[in-house]
Amino acid sequence: MIGFSLQFRGVENTALLAALGGAIAAAVLGYGLWQWIRHRRRGAVTAILAGAAAGVFVTAAAARLTLDSPVGRMLWLVLLGGVIILAVGVFYSAVYAYLGRRKIATLLVLRFGAILALLLILFKPAVSVQPATDAFRKTLPILVDRSASMSATDQTDLPDRYRQALGALAGQSQRISEHFRVAWFHFAEKTQQVEDVEELSDLAPSGAGTDATDIAAAIRRAVSAQSARELAGVILISDGLHNAPGDIYEAAAESPVPIYCLGIGSRDEKASGRRNVRLLSASAPLEAVADNVTTITATLRLTGWANIPSRVVLTENGKEVASSQVLVESNAQTSTVKLKWTPTGSPADSEGPDIRKLNIAVELNPAEATADDNAAELHVLVTSPHIRVLYVEGTLRPEYKYLRRILAGDPNVKSVSLVRFAENRFLSQGSIDGKKLTGLPRTDEDFAMFDVIIIGDLDRSFLSRDQMEQIRRFVNDGKALLMLGGRHSFGPGGYAGTPVEAALPVFCGSRAQPQETTKFVPRLTAVGTSSPVFADLGEFFHGPTGKASKAVPELFGCVTVPRAKQAANVLAVHPTRRNANGPLIVLAVQQFGAGRSAAFTADTTWQWYLRLRPMGAQSPYHRFWGQLIRYLAGVEKKRQTGKPSVLARTDRAYMRQDEELKITVQVKDAEGRPDRNASVTAMLRAEGQDDRKPTTVTLTAGPGVGIYHGAYRADHGGKYTITITAVDKNAKTIGTDSLPLIVAAHSKETDRLARNDKTLSALAGKDGRYAELSSLPDIVDEIIAQSAKDSPPPPVPKQYSLYNFTLLFLAFAALLTVEWILRRNWQLQ
Repeated sequence: MIGFSLQFRGVENTALLAALGGAIAAAVLGYGLWQWIRHRRRGAVTAILAGAAAGVFVTAAAARLTLDSPVGRMLWLVLLGGVIILAVGVFYSAVYAYLGRRKIATLLVLRFGAILALLLILFKPAVSVQPATDAFRKTLPILVDRSASMSATDQTDLPDRYRQALGALAGQSQRISEHFRVAWFHFAEKTQQVEDVEELSDLAPSGAGTDATDIAAAIRRAVSAQSARELAGVILISDGLHNAPGDIYEAAAESPVPIYCLGIGSRDEKASGRRNVRLLSASAPLEAVADNVTTITATLRLTGWANIPSRVVLTENGKEVASSQVLVESNAQTSTVKLKWTPTGSPADSEGPDIRKLNIAVELNPAEATADDNAAELHVLVTSPHIRVLYVEGTLRPEYKYLRRILAGDPNVKSVSLVRFAENRFLSQGSIDGKKLTGLPRTDEDFAMFDVIIIGDLDRSFLSRDQMEQIRRFVNDGKALLMLGGRHSFGPGGYAGTPVEAALPVFCGSRAQPQETTKFVPRLTAVGTSSPVFADLGEFFHGPTGKASKAVPELFGCVTVPRAKQAANVLAVHPTRRNANGPLIVLAVQQFGAGRSAAFTADTTWQWYLRLRPMGAQSPYHRFWGQLIRYLAGVEKKRQTGKPSVLARTDRAYMRQDEELKITVQVKDAEGRPDRNASVTAMLRAEGQDDRKPTTVTLTAGPGVGIYHGAYRADHGGKYTITITAVDKNAKTIGTDSLPLIVAAHSKETDRLARNDKTLSALAGKDGRYAELSSLPDIVDEIIAQSAKDSPPPPVPKQYSLYNFTLLFLAFAALLTVEWILRRNWQLQ
C-alpha cells in the first residue's frame, strides 16, 4: 500500500512562531481597548474577545506543539493562519463597516490570499510519497499440524501438542508480521489456509479429516503460490508423523526455499498419548451368591491423567450400587479398582434364571479423547444356595460363642448348634426348615438334614462307633466334615484309628499328642494363597516368602497333629514351630470320596472377631469362616438354579480393529447343571449397517464343564450387538444372551505417537534447520537475518514541493497591490 505524508521544510523555531502569534493577538487586544476608551463599545468588545481568544490559543499551542513532526508543523500553519485571519477580520469589520458586505468581503479575500502566500513561504510545505513496502516484503508460509496425533498429551502440566504450537506462535506472530507477509496454513489429511493465528485457535486436532497427516502435500501447497524470490522460507510445526502416500523427501527436495522444522511431542512412545481414561477390562465371577458380597474388578488405563481424580461407578438397573475414586501420579499408568456388590432381592422374572445386568463405567470428563471406551456391561448369575450346618461343641467356650453367631448371621447358612452342658446332655439351638435336634444325630434322616458337620472340643467317647461310621459315609457321599482344635479333639480326643480320622485330611495322633501354646499368626502355603478359602485375605496372613501387611491378631496356640495325608492340601502352617514332618499344620483340606473335609487345629479365632470388630462383615474373621464353610459345602455344586441359563462374558467392551475379542459363555441345562454337550454360537451384527452380513462365531467347549470359548476380530469399526445362542443335543434352544461391543476403526494417527525426529530432520536438510518448538524465536531471528541479506534495499520516498518562492512572492505582492488600489478607489486610508 502506498503511503503519503505532509512535510514542512521552513521555519523550525517554535518560540518565533509563538511570539508572532502572540504579537498579533496583543495588537488585536490593544485595538479593542483603544476602541473601548473611545466609547465604541460594540467594536471594542469584539476585538477584546478575539484578541483574548487568540492569545490563549497561541499560548496553549506553544506549550503543546513542536515543529519536530509534520503534524506539528501543519497545526502551526493552521494556527497562525487562523490568528492572522481573525485579526484582519476584526480590523476590517470595525473600520470599514460602512462599505457594505460585498466590498469588505473583496478586501478580506485579497488580504487572506496574501497571508496564505506568506505562510507558505514561511513553512515551505511538501508531500512525501512512500512506495508500498508490503510489495517488497517476502512471504513466510507457516504450516501447523492439526492431525489427530497433535491431540496427544506428553506432560501433565502442558496442554496438547496443537495448543502448545499455537501458544508459541502467538508470542511471535506480531514480530513475524512486521517483517513478512505471513501465509497461515493448517494441515492433516488436507491443507487449508486461514487468515491468522486467531483463526487457528478456533480449530482443534479432531474431527473429519484429522485421521491422516500429509506433510508432503502441505509443503507443496505452501510454496506453490509464490516464486522463490518472494519466499523467505517455510516454517513447519509438527510431530513428524507422516502417514499419507505422498513422498515427503521428494516434496522437501522440490521446495525452492529452506524448510525450518519445529518438532513437538515426546520421543518416548510410553510418555505420549491422547488424554484419556480407558476401561481395559471388567471382571466378576460368573455366579454370585444372593446376599453375599461379590468383588467386581475394573482395570483402567489412564493417559495424561496424573493427579486428576476419576470416579468408577457400578450400577444395577440404573441405580448406583458401588463406586471408587482413582488417582494416579504418572502420565501413563494402569490402575485396578475393586468394587463390592451384594446382590439382593429376587429375580424380576421368576420363570427364568436370576441374571443381573451390571454396568461399570468411568464418569465422563470432557477432556477425554473418546468416551466410547469408558463403560462395560457384566452379566452375573445370582443363586441362593442354603448351606445346612451342624455345629457340635463339647464345651461352652469363646470359640463356640462367636462361631455360632457367624453361622446364625450368614444369609446363606441354616444351622443347628449343639453344645454339651452336662454329661451326655446337649443344648440345641437353631433348626433346619423347622426341624430341630435334641442330641447328636443317629439316623440317616438326622444326617440328611445337613451339608457340613463341624466337630469342636468333643471327645470321641460321646460318639458311638456307628455314629462315627455314619460321619465317614456322610463325607464320602458328598457332604463335608470340619474338626476344630481343642483339648478334646484330634489325638487328645481319642480320634486316632476311628472312621472320623479316616475322613479327615490329617492323622490325629495319640491322646498324648501335645498342645502348642506359642502365639502365632498362620503362614499360608503356596497352595493356601491360591485357595478359595483365603481369597482376598492374603494381606492378613504371612505368606510363603513374606510377612502379612495387615496381620490378624495372634492365635493362642494349636493342637499338634503328626502329619497330613497324602491326598491332603496343607493351606496354613505355624510360622515357627515344627515336628519331624515339617511345620505344624494349622489348616489342611482334602477331597474324600465325593465330599470334602478339613482340619483346623486352632481354637482361638474369636480373637480376630473381638480385635477386628470395627471392620464388620469385611473382617478376616467373617470372611475366613464364610469362605471355609462354602468351600467345604461345595457351593459351586449348590448354585444350581433348577433353570436353564446362558450367561455371556467378553474380555472387553471396547476394542480396536486389530485386536482380538475373547468370548466366554456358561451354559446350564434345565436342571441347572453345567451342560457340556451344548452347541453355542455368537452372532455379531453391526448397528446401522443392515447391508452387511452378520458374523457368526462357533464357540468350543473349554476346560471348565459347561464353559465355552470363542474369539473374534472385527473387519470394520462401529457399534455391534453380540447375541449368544445355546442349543442342546436335540437342537432345542437352551437360552440366549446379548452384550454390546464398540469397535474403533483403525487409525493411522494413533498407532504411533512418539515424535519422529528422523523425518523432521531430513525435511530440514542442509539449507533449513530442525529444532524443538522452544527454539521458535531463534528460528524467526535466523529467517529475518537471512531475508535482510537477500532482499533489495527499500525504495527512497519521493518529495513533491507545494510551494514556489518566486510565484508565491509575486502572488503576495500582487494581492497587496490590488488591495491597495481598491482602498484608494474607495477612498480608504
